Amino acid sequence: METLIKDLRYGVRSLLKQPAFALISIATLALAIGANTAMFTVVNTVLLRPLQYPESDRVALLEGVNPPRGITQSAMSVPDFVDWQNQNQVFEKMAGFFPGGFIISNGDETERVRGALVTADFFNVLRVQALRGRLLQPDDTQPGKGDVAVIGYGLWQRRFGGDRNVVGRPATIGGKSITIVGVLSQGLDYPQQSELWFPMAIDPAKDPRDNRYLQVIARIKPDASVPQAQAQLDIINQRLANGYSETNTGWGVKVTTLQEGLVGGVRLSLLVLLGAVAFVLLIACANIANLLLARASSRQKEIAVRSALGASRVRIIRQLLTENLLLSIAGGVTGLLLSLWLTKLLVALSPANSPRFDEIRPDARVLIFTVGVTLLTGLIFGLIPAVQGSRVDQLENLKESSRGNVGGHTNRVRGLLMISEIALSFVLLVGAGLLIRSFIRLREINAGFNAENVLTLRLAGPPGKLRDGAQRNQFFRQAIDQLKATPGVRSAGMVLSLPLGGDTFNVWRGVIPEGRPAVPEEDVDAAYLSASPEYFHTLQIPLIAGRIFDDRDTDNSPKVVIINEPMARRLWPNQNPIGRHIAIWRDEKFSREIVGVVGEAKASLADEPAPQMYVPYAQDSTWGGMSFVIRTSGDPASMTSTIRNRIREIDKGIPIFNVRTMNDVLATSVAPRRAPMLLLSAFAAAALLLAMIGIYGVTAYYVTQRTQEIGIRMALGAQTRDVLTLVLRSGMGRSIIGVAVGLAGAIALTRWMKTLLFGVNPTDWLTLIAVALGVMVTTLLACYFPARRATKVDPLVALRYE
Repeated sequence: METLIKDLRYGVRSLLKQPAFALISIATLALAIGANTAMFTVVNTVLLRPLQYPESDRVALLEGVNPPRGITQSAMSVPDFVDWQNQNQVFEKMAGFFPGGFIISNGDETERVRGALVTADFFNVLRVQALRGRLLQPDDTQPGKGDVAVIGYGLWQRRFGGDRNVVGRPATIGGKSITIVGVLSQGLDYPQQSELWFPMAIDPAKDPRDNRYLQVIARIKPDASVPQAQAQLDIINQRLANGYSETNTGWGVKVTTLQEGLVGGVRLSLLVLLGAVAFVLLIACANIANLLLARASSRQKEIAVRSALGASRVRIIRQLLTENLLLSIAGGVTGLLLSLWLTKLLVALSPANSPRFDEIRPDARVLIFTVGVTLLTGLIFGLIPAVQGSRVDQLENLKESSRGNVGGHTNRVRGLLMISEIALSFVLLVGAGLLIRSFIRLREINAGFNAENVLTLRLAGPPGKLRDGAQRNQFFRQAIDQLKATPGVRSAGMVLSLPLGGDTFNVWRGVIPEGRPAVPEEDVDAAYLSASPEYFHTLQIPLIAGRIFDDRDTDNSPKVVIINEPMARRLWPNQNPIGRHIAIWRDEKFSREIVGVVGEAKASLADEPAPQMYVPYAQDSTWGGMSFVIRTSGDPASMTSTIRNRIREIDKGIPIFNVRTMNDVLATSVAPRRAPMLLLSAFAAAALLLAMIGIYGVTAYYVTQRTQEIGIRMALGAQTRDVLTLVLRSGMGRSIIGVAVGLAGAIALTRWMKTLLFGVNPTDWLTLIAVALGVMVTTLLACYFPARRATKVDPLVALRYE
């Protein structure tokens, strides 16, 4: 222990003698370790930390799939759910739920909150407890007993002021008086950040098997597993397909853990980014190792003296490692503090709906990770310089004229470190380049409408006041007329669900063209959208053929429909669909005449063209909530307050929510791809900068070492061009090797990024060539300035240089 304390004291004194070196090293390590700690904090919370529910690894998410139709994620029907409950042997409990939005009213003040209708065992599956009151019980689903609700902690605090007597208190929700029976603990908000839970009565005899709206979770028995659950449900689904071929043919289920279902979409992005910051850390280590090797050159006499006085090589290595670990610890502590800010930055740059990002915070695992990385980093960058620095030629280095030359072996080590920096940087730059090209390709796609100067909002009728379709139609018609009369508004329309995922509410229905039998094999799934006539003009969705809805299309007139171009191509390739009829066969008992064909307003920029159909809202007024699009003369965001006031002139209790511009909707739709692109690009840029600093340092050191040789060459007639060639040849040779190694690494690693890319191959040669040229040019610049300085050497001074 006494020896260790002496080593630490000596190490501190040694570092204090070279404060510039110490500060540069600590700052480099702090940035690298801080970035790794911040990224691990995100990965730890999202991917590694269990959900807040007891034994959450046994909570399974059951999602419907239909491979023949290309459906990879679907809700399920009530009859199928009940059959699963009754026939399985692997689940303790199973529950269904239906998420949505609910309006809480208090006089003229209204608020829309997320919530869910849940079956009796929902809270039993999750094994949560009530903070106050009780949870929902099976009796609550009985007729006449369902006007109760459990509320979330946040809603309790925000809406009810944390009143301890809230249990048993009535609240007006959706125009009805609901009794609050319980409050959940903070952080329990499944599904979709819900704050309200209502009992849901289900009756398999009244629900058709093809009405798939119920989402399902289940708790796996202790002696069962996810694969066993999958196998058993596959058998049950095959039995259902045989018994109900018209509705269940092709339908199956995918069983995953609830955590995987929540975070599976971001797993690859987070792991790629964690790998990227690990590469940055390795480059930082290589840089510090090069600095330490250069520092070792100036300490050869000191080490030779210590060796001559009896210090063993092991003792010298231990002393040098102690100094290096001091640097690492200082960088680690600073990096840990820096990671707190970087973590907040990562969360801020991520899409607003990123799963579990609201839970991100450091814990003991993060601290252990940082300590481990700090110590490992000290060994990675410190061991080679310590071993190299302990190799001394006592006779040579104790000469008065010795310059402390560390020899060719050290130069080879520095060269290998330089090659590794270039190779690692190359891989990161290729990954960033692929994401950038993907993002550009994505933004080049025509969304099918004009998003400029458009404000969007979601509007629900006054709770409890609109009892039938005629009243709802009149209310929404009045709202559109009110908006169109607002100064600065050029046009306004409404639709059931916005393009580009602007609403979480989406409806798909099966369609059978006229003349074809009403069987599942002829069924074509299409997005179903109820819309006003003004919607197409407001969003400037192009009319391809036929007409748009108008005043002729009322509830009493012949039923009509507009389809999009992909649907027309699929059902009637190279034919005119105008005047033909389709049947929405499971939801309507009549056919609709196609009166128009419009362009596709994309539901997602990255998806293949999808069938869409529009019906006039006047002919389907069952929807109590609609999304409005409002085209303005100027900045749409500046008109938000005016538009709110105009709508509330109709009724002060009208709930207005999700107010944002259409450009915001567009930005949100690409955010899941933009965030990884920006972060990986930032990490790649940092890696390249560190690598270029390292290359500059190696080249400058090379020039310093060969100053006398360069002077002799110049004295013998070497020209500036010859000196430049001598220096650049060394740096560029290593650069070429580094690019070659990086190219092999990029080809091997970027194939794992395939699902993150759009319209770009993981081995896109344009990206590979562009990055290779960019790295070569950057390396050339990093080598050029030390080489240029070498040409300024005075031969007479160089010949006297010792």
